[in-house]
Amino acid sequence: MEAMNLQWFAWMAGGFAPTAWVLVIAKWFGVNGALLAVAVLVWIWWKRPANRPYVMGTLICCAVAVLVAHRLALWAGHPRPFVMGLSPAYIDHAARGSLPSAHASALFAIGFCLLWLRQLRPAGAAILAVALAVSWGRVYCGVHFPLDIAAGAALGFTLAGIYGWVWRHASPAVTGRRGEGLQSHTPLVQSSIPATAE
Repeated sequence: MEAMNLQWFAWMAGGFAPTAWVLVIAKWFGVNGALLAVAVLVWIWWKRPANRPYVMGTLICCAVAVLVAHRLALWAGHPRPFVMGLSPAYIDHAARGSLPSAHASALFAIGFCLLWLRQLRPAGAAILAVALAVSWGRVYCGVHFPLDIAAGAALGFTLAGIYGWVWRHASPAVTGRRGEGLQSHTPLVQSSIPATAE
């Protein structure tokens, strides 16, 4: 596994001779790319008020992902590429453990959470694309290994799955409407036949 991780890093990273214009893009995504996900969430908050409780839960899921990722990284203690001398750090970063990536954990958690609701799936797909771009940028800039990203994505997927399950069962109490859950909010069709009196 570690040999494959190193091989993939050698293929993906800028290393000691990065392409200048690619490095500019990678640094921007690695440092600022998460702002694109924030913009998507702000758009949802503004355009879809009915989904605000779900977005709040998604942000809580994101925060949990970051906390868990930092704890796991502290426990695993896997060194970063620049600490191992495999690449310069083109992004300023502390030398703490890298596995899993907190950025990947947070962004993939948000993206997978939004995929649970049909009407938010386009936004979820957009944030997953952002997650991939940010993750690539941080690998290219020498602060993460591909395995760090994969572990972060797995953590985000797991937490989003737990959140989706909880929302499906708890949303009637949260929203005050039956059948909200993870379905498409199709209104109930009332029968035109009057109920027979007993």
